[in-house]
Amino acid sequence: MKNILPIIKYTVKENIRHKVFYVLVLFSFAIIGADILFGVLAGEEQVRLLLDLGLGAIEIFGLLVAIFVAVSLILEEIESKTIYLLLSRPLKRIEYILGRYLGMILTVIIGLFIMVSLHLVFLIMIGWETEIYYFVSISGIILKIILISTVALFFSLFSTSAVASIVFTIFFWILGHFGTELKFLSSKITNIFLKAIIKFFFYIIPNFQYLNFRDRIGTGEISLVIPIAYTLIYSAVCITLCSVLFSKKEF
Repeated sequence: MKNILPIIKYTVKENIRHKVFYVLVLFSFAIIGADILFGVLAGEEQVRLLLDLGLGAIEIFGLLVAIFVAVSLILEEIESKTIYLLLSRPLKRIEYILGRYLGMILTVIIGLFIMVSLHLVFLIMIGWETEIYYFVSISGIILKIILISTVALFFSLFSTSAVASIVFTIFFWILGHFGTELKFLSSKITNIFLKAIIKFFFYIIPNFQYLNFRDRIGTGEISLVIPIAYTLIYSAVCITLCSVLFSKKEF
């Protein structure tokens, strides 16, 4: 753990100085500002519209920040050759991966906290009464960020191309919201080959429908135990694969 903590601190400082991080966070502020304008024009539905659009903007840009930061996390160090200096020290590769990953998650959560704070300020200003379901929805967004970050990190090590990694990660992100539909489609297809492909994607993509707490607000069907367990297990598998891929690289 003594080797992981310095890597986490180094990663947070590095990512906070990253231009992509600032651009996406500032752009998300602009989107939230636009949501506020629409909320003002919505009349009686102002609170509900501002709440829904704000949460949507926070989720989208939180995930985009996570994807871009995760993809560039190790690739930039490989290209700049600074990774040789780090690995020349008494540092295990799994410690390096864990430190970089946890630092990345912490960085994205800092950006998310800034966006949520801004959103809450405007919600309270227009008379919104604090609801526990809001924070449950934010916890679902954080779990999604953890999942998509591990996927992005895996693809960055697998393809060693930033563009390809971003494309594959976004593809998984989109498919991850259609897990139920993929399962239903596989049950209706008679072609064995196509059925096998669809089932393959159904089992390997992260199922973000487990984490869509906003869709279940007010139904009383929200439980954090299974989503948290699912996120931890899926992330652990991805980090293990990342460690295997990274260990095979020659530095």
